[in-house]
Amino acid sequence: MEHGGIGQLELEGVIGFSGGMKNSLLLHPNDSHIIYPLGATVVIRNVHDNKDQFFLQGHTDRVTCIAMTKDGKYLASGQITHMGYLAPVMLWDISDLGASPPKLVHTLRLHKVQIQALAFSCAGTYLATIGGPDDNNLVVWRCEDGMAICGSPAAHDSCLTVQWFNSSEEHLATGGLGGLGGGSLRVWDFDAVNRKVRPTNVALGQNKRSFNCVAIADDDSTMYCGSTSGDVFKIDLASKNFLQLGPRKKLQQGVTSICINPKTGEVLVGSGGEEIAVLQTDNLQPIYFTKVLGGVSSLALDSHGEFFFCGTEQSNMYLVQYDQLVAELKSTCHSDEIADVCFPRGYSELFVTCSGNDIRVWHARTMSELLRIQVPNLVCNCVCLSPNGTEIVSGWSDGRVRTFGPQSGKLLYVINDAHKIVGVGNASGGETPKNGVTAVTCTNDCKRLLTGGADGQVRVWAVAKETQVMIASMKEHKGPVYQIAVKGDDSECVSASADGSCITWALAGMQSFTRCGALFAANFFKSVVYHPDESQLLTCGTDRKLTYWDVTDMAAIRIVDGSLSAECNTLDICADGRFFVSGGGDKTVKLWHYDEGSQYYEGQGHSGAIIKAVITPDEQRLVTVGGEGGIFIWKVPEEFQGQGAGAAA
Repeated sequence: MEHGGIGQLELEGVIGFSGGMKNSLLLHPNDSHIIYPLGATVVIRNVHDNKDQFFLQGHTDRVTCIAMTKDGKYLASGQITHMGYLAPVMLWDISDLGASPPKLVHTLRLHKVQIQALAFSCAGTYLATIGGPDDNNLVVWRCEDGMAICGSPAAHDSCLTVQWFNSSEEHLATGGLGGLGGGSLRVWDFDAVNRKVRPTNVALGQNKRSFNCVAIADDDSTMYCGSTSGDVFKIDLASKNFLQLGPRKKLQQGVTSICINPKTGEVLVGSGGEEIAVLQTDNLQPIYFTKVLGGVSSLALDSHGEFFFCGTEQSNMYLVQYDQLVAELKSTCHSDEIADVCFPRGYSELFVTCSGNDIRVWHARTMSELLRIQVPNLVCNCVCLSPNGTEIVSGWSDGRVRTFGPQSGKLLYVINDAHKIVGVGNASGGETPKNGVTAVTCTNDCKRLLTGGADGQVRVWAVAKETQVMIASMKEHKGPVYQIAVKGDDSECVSASADGSCITWALAGMQSFTRCGALFAANFFKSVVYHPDESQLLTCGTDRKLTYWDVTDMAAIRIVDGSLSAECNTLDICADGRFFVSGGGDKTVKLWHYDEGSQYYEGQGHSGAIIKAVITPDEQRLVTVGGEGGIFIWKVPEEFQGQGAGAAA
């Protein structure tokens, strides 16, 4: 099938927030929509309804900064790209939220590699953009026609932030690293007629600082600048002189976000040390102070100055009452790479993910977290649900298997030393190398557990509530085992390994726990699944190929290019074998017709490698998770929607 014939998968919902990015959470002037990036997608979400989401898609890599006009008409988003390439800024018309979908107005290309910061002028006529460390230029664009009016090197060192004055479109300010030549704070005069922009350095006296963020008072008389040292500088904009600094007790890990409450004139700041404070304007001492989970990356005040949204580096979003700073957690997600995702058998309303040191249970329809299980200082590599739905079984980097109750989150049992911890290697595509237990699955009768490890062993355990006994250990793989799939009658299983082999093992009969067959390729096998009729296997891995194999003689029947540019990490096939999905390092989820071996649809939105993709039991949706910590929920096109198990649910 020609690439032109490949359809686009419809993105139905996302869970996640790229909270590590500065000023990444905006509140629309209508106070009912929040705007934030997740990977290469910008999400516009209704504050009152998690499911009411719009998606701005078009970026090819991680979105690094966003900005919005004061009237909420335009939104700008900038991204990072590969070394040597131009990084685009996309200008969107979002004036009709709720009535009509946002429209892409202009794509602006001048900066190299990365966009560092963006700001709109007070009337929304102009957009100022700052390039990243490899570019370091300030460019002013006209929003109406997307024309670049003028530009200039932004700073002696790196420039980190830009802000326009509130009542003049002829002045703006930038802040950045305090290099040897000074000029870490600059006020610029912008002359649109002569297409010039001229800087004046702010005199800081004996102080040397680097600045993360700036906020300008409503009357343009003063400017407040948050430094990487944890203090706030007050600057007189008429004379461009330093007036004072505070607070006396510095904020930990630098001031990362700053804004001014228009009603009170007070300065609201957030720090990398998980602190939020309201400072008086005359002496810059705190009036209120509170702490949140994760370094504060963004603060977004409502139009009345009574509430604000706070985004943190741990991908948490808080709604905070301005008076007394009472914080309420509104949404949360993984902030690290998500290693695995699974659904209960025949039930599509819930799913489980694991990332870093935690396992989370989600409600699929409301996209809300129901349960969180944490094991400090360890990494959860894989997770599965027992077919009867009574256990969450997980494999960890310390070589142990831990099993939890899916409703209580209570630890039911631990298998110590399930697999050896080894020197880690053999990871590709930006994935974190896995150690300890790397694959886990249950037999269909729920009586046995199969585990694979970084040590290359496949082990079979007889499990009951009181006892967990190892029945067999199969030692033929020479590399980490990435996935184990079991036949429907529990007579056989197959393991995929980074050593370039997939091995089928007998689990019953005279030849129990011995090798039935093996297939080899110059490949790190990342995923293997049985076709539902169990006559064929489907594999993928670092050779970028999707390969069909005959189970009886382990011969390759068909080889399809799964990706032209990156390894394939994950496969899942529907209950009747009509279609399957794949995902990998090219950040694209692909839907294939099994018998034809041709790709019909693809979906783009991730900015990291897709590590796992699953089809929901009712076959109405796909769920993908990836390196940026986002959970993406895609709609299965109607022509492929089947009556999978649980479709009625």
